Amino acid sequence: MLDSIAPAINRIAQVISIVIGLDVEVVNAEFVRIAGTGRYAEGVGTSIIEAGQVYRTARRTGRPVYVEKPRFHPICDGCKKKDTCEEKLTLCAPIKIDGKVEGIIGIICFNEEDRARILKTRDSFLDFVDMMSNIVISAARDQQRITMMSNTVDMLQSVVDAYSDGVFVFGRDGQLTYVNEHAKRTIRLPDPPLPANLTLTATGNTVEDADEYELSYNGKELMVMGRTVELAAQDPRFARLVIFEHQRDFTRRMSRFTSQAHSDGLGAILGNSPAVVRLKERVRSIATSSSTVLIEGESGTGKELFARAIHKESNRHDQPFIAINCGAIPDSLLESELFGYISGAFTGARSSGRIGKFELANGGVLFLDEISSMPLYLQVKLLRVLQERTITRLGSNKLINIDIRVIAATNDNLSELIAHNSFRSDLYYRLKVIPFEIPPLRERLEDVDMLTEHFFRKYGERFGKNLRHIDPQCMDMLKSYPWPGNIREFENAIEFIVNMMPENGVVTPAVLPPFLHAALRGEKKEQLDRQDDIIPLSELERQAIQRALDRFGSTTGGKKLAAERLGIGLATLYRKIQLYGL
Repeated sequence: MLDSIAPAINRIAQVISIVIGLDVEVVNAEFVRIAGTGRYAEGVGTSIIEAGQVYRTARRTGRPVYVEKPRFHPICDGCKKKDTCEEKLTLCAPIKIDGKVEGIIGIICFNEEDRARILKTRDSFLDFVDMMSNIVISAARDQQRITMMSNTVDMLQSVVDAYSDGVFVFGRDGQLTYVNEHAKRTIRLPDPPLPANLTLTATGNTVEDADEYELSYNGKELMVMGRTVELAAQDPRFARLVIFEHQRDFTRRMSRFTSQAHSDGLGAILGNSPAVVRLKERVRSIATSSSTVLIEGESGTGKELFARAIHKESNRHDQPFIAINCGAIPDSLLESELFGYISGAFTGARSSGRIGKFELANGGVLFLDEISSMPLYLQVKLLRVLQERTITRLGSNKLINIDIRVIAATNDNLSELIAHNSFRSDLYYRLKVIPFEIPPLRERLEDVDMLTEHFFRKYGERFGKNLRHIDPQCMDMLKSYPWPGNIREFENAIEFIVNMMPENGVVTPAVLPPFLHAALRGEKKEQLDRQDDIIPLSELERQAIQRALDRFGSTTGGKKLAAERLGIGLATLYRKIQLYGL
């Protein structure tokens, strides 16, 4: 009987799922899924009879069933999928038509957060499931209408008010008819009556699966992120439901999701050398400031780790940390990545528009890596943002206020770039309010022992190997090599060693990377050559090119400056870099 109105039931399930934020499933009397949301959506039309112990009980007793601990409840005994069940909590109710159970509606939790939410208001959810069952029954008796009476909203109010996001309900005339408690707190609405001048307008921009809206109320404007559901209700008061959260809360949540692997702060910075200790002390001393920071250091020294540590130690630690590599994005796209754009701003722009990194970082920290790669015209715009704390999306003329801390980083010599008109001096001084200079690994060899221990432990656990002994000669070789790629190159070398390490866990020079042996052999040869006091021209050329790259950096802009200083063409420089293996 329910199969004939499966589309209507599926729409009911979708609305329920959006309102309560949980997966919903409806099966018929033969335990065939006829509606489902989330991970159950793809399984519509399939049988769940093998895993339907809870639903089987609801069908047999004709009463709602509540299982607080799936897999451990007696009902789950005999279920073929008991050992692989991922459900954290299940509650369901029979759909009885004329005294006969025609199906089951169920709500399932798959994580502890949702489970705790149901446990907190269990009775409300049980009443809610039973009422949703009655709605399906009404739809079955009259296929041409789905009745959502006002008493249903009253019954759901306790559940909706417990929802962690704001909820608006608008009538067919566009007037606001319902606001949950979280929404009242977000926009500071007074007690009833509801305001008639509140408007919610979609901007056309999206992030992930959330749409951006401009909320206007009493002359104030607020940007929020959410989604809209059109309600199939006959009652004209309930035409459209909007679930939203403040844009700042949304970006904070997005940042937490993408930054979980970088949450250790200063703990992620390895080293106890005097230079590293001083840098850590500086991080603590300047963390609570909002001044801009410029981090300079060679490639692989851990500049982003220091930027994240500043964020972690600051009073912005619960706000977004947004990182962007200016050298990894084409100049033509970097501006839109930073500032965002509105629909139709330029050819190739997404029709939905896009929020830029400045806005995503609002309230938190924006990390601009490889700042030296930023084109000059964008440097002007960045300087204006730092001075005025406002931005404008591409294609728009509306100013947006932002509160961010900017941390920039580079492995190039910015003073040299300024001298060659490749970087603006005014931006340089605006960025370098608080300077950080990260020393290369070759200048803090005291940290090699700690780094070696850390990376051996890391890759030993990953590959299932245990280090028992490392030959002292190996440590001498590790400390003798200059490590031009710094900690990143050092980590790669230790990963290679762990891969090559025999099962007895003893590391000898034989398992060290070939480039270490080759470099040390070359160093000995150079010493012999110096003793002869005659240096081959090819070696002089190699050394000159290496010094130029060390000074100007290995980016495209740095290589251009290096070629100019050496008096050779850029193509010739590239050929000689390949020739000498630089």
